[in-house]
Amino acid sequence: MRASILLWSTASGVIIGTFIDATLIGVALLLSGLVPGIVARLNHKWIVTSGVVLLLAVPVFLGVLGYLEGQLKAS
Repeated sequence: MRASILLWSTASGVIIGTFIDATLIGVALLLSGLVPGIVARLNHKWIVTSGVVLLLAVPVFLGVLGYLEGQLKAS
């Protein structure tokens, strides 16, 4: 039972992080449609790399947070 609590809490954290990523991508697409000049200015490699790292870090961070929540529930 403890393993299932940890698994479900971790999975829910990753799923919530994925929803947050989808929201961030949607906001970025909306802004690029409203302000087309911003896309040309954000075409640097380090900006793209940091954006990808941020998008990957959100589900990982929330997965770890969900795992820690699962440990509190299981104890």
